Amino acid sequence: MDIYFTFGLFLLIISVSVAYYIKLKRSGHESYERVDKQGASKLVSKNVMEMGYWMFQPLGDLCIKHNIAPNQITWTSSFIGFLSAVFVSFGLFGIAATLLAISSTMDGLDGLVARKTGNTSPAGEILDSSLDRYVDFFFLAGLVIYYRESVILIIITLLAILGSFMISYSTAKAEAMQITPPRGSMKRSDRLAYLILGGLFASISVTYFETEAAGIPMIIVLTMIGVMANYSALQRLKALMTSANARKISGSQDADNENKTAPQ
Repeated sequence: MDIYFTFGLFLLIISVSVAYYIKLKRSGHESYERVDKQGASKLVSKNVMEMGYWMFQPLGDLCIKHNIAPNQITWTSSFIGFLSAVFVSFGLFGIAATLLAISSTMDGLDGLVARKTGNTSPAGEILDSSLDRYVDFFFLAGLVIYYRESVILIIITLLAILGSFMISYSTAKAEAMQITPPRGSMKRSDRLAYLILGGLFASISVTYFETEAAGIPMIIVLTMIGVMANYSALQRLKALMTSANARKISGSQDADNENKTAPQ
């Protein structure tokens, strides 16, 4: 059953890619403000992100047609993400990857529906970003459970959890300080894409190569996230500290200039 989910998701990815390629040939390139704002990374290209947003459009219109609220999509996305964590904890990588892909798609849909219907709100953004952190943790915690007999693999997965949360923390800190963080790599979209692919290839290896190291594709992905996410987070924090110090110095200089020009 697990391998059926794997091949089904692979087929869906290939079908969407072919459909998007045909669309590009017929009507040309189409940009999306959200993609331009987020920017691409070294791991997930802008074309891939634009293909995802192109796929979201009819799904978003369908949700709007049936009066599905953004928060309903957010909660459903989180529940499916939790289910993916349950399945990955049992080593059912194909089912887990498929559910995580569905959860990720719905996570993009809630914001799209909110913007199209004019229902964006600070409370909705807080709910969305908070539940995203829970989904991230649940899935990686499921992998910790699956790798519970290997101390090394537990450490690698914990490093992936740490890097994931530090990326999110640095982004939130930058937004609070009204500073644009460096884009870097291993944003949430990057991590989800690679966890899904890791799950798909791990499902194939587990099914056809029944060895202790059968889940090695997922191990490779976790190692990538653990190393690159923490490195990117440190780069972001360094840039934020530099920007904060520069702002403080600039503010002090402005205050001194005002004092000098003030009438005595």
